[in-house]
Amino acid sequence: MDYVRWAERYDIFYEAAPEGELEFYLNAIDRSGGSVLELGVGTGRIAIPAAVMGHDIVGVDLNRPMLDRARQKLGDAPVVGSIELIEADMCGLDLGKKDFDLVIIPAHTLALVTDADLQLEALKRCAQHMAPEAVCIFNLFYPSDDLINGEPGEKFLLGVIDDDEPGIRHVLTGINDFDTAIQTNHCTQIIETLDSRGQIIDREELRVEFRYLHHEQALDLLGKAGMRLIEVFGDFDGSPLESESEEMIYVCRLA
Repeated sequence: MDYVRWAERYDIFYEAAPEGELEFYLNAIDRSGGSVLELGVGTGRIAIPAAVMGHDIVGVDLNRPMLDRARQKLGDAPVVGSIELIEADMCGLDLGKKDFDLVIIPAHTLALVTDADLQLEALKRCAQHMAPEAVCIFNLFYPSDDLINGEPGEKFLLGVIDDDEPGIRHVLTGINDFDTAIQTNHCTQIIETLDSRGQIIDREELRVEFRYLHHEQALDLLGKAGMRLIEVFGDFDGSPLESESEEMIYVCRLA
């Protein structure tokens, strides 16, 4: 992934994030009542609003351009709590603080780890940084048969986002290319910026690779990482995980 280009477009793409996702994680942070570790903090899309609400957040990301963008946004944010941004790999994380009350991996970030052993290692690192009664929450996309066996190269709409500049909007589309043998998706995400007449004035193609997990595999990784499942949801409104779900949202504690 070209994280310099991604950092410039990240917040626009996540305007089209699943409905209720931001509120779900902010509510979880509110309920935790303590210190929070976010892995894959990106540009601070969740961490900065949480810190504005008065919470103490440590945000970790491997990619400096994302953190640079987060620091820029922090300059304009009326932060009441505290926020610390750390450049590090979540698969090898070793912070001095080992007793966070909440650990979160939002936005399908665990799927960006494309090696199965490293996905397990990331969850182990979560467990190592949790207080005894802490909670870990992460979400992955649900790999339905229709999704992973869909026609490769077929474009689909992610969303249409109005820009801060009047009359300007961004059309977000994606193209999937799943390899079910190794459980990866080589995805191209496209952002086309349109003027008030509907003419394209900018176009950017960004590539990202995911390693998806089936529900049973996620449960197996949790057990091997020393955690146990408390709840699992199929949407951010708390609905159950079903075959029609688009999300797999895991709420865990230490085993």
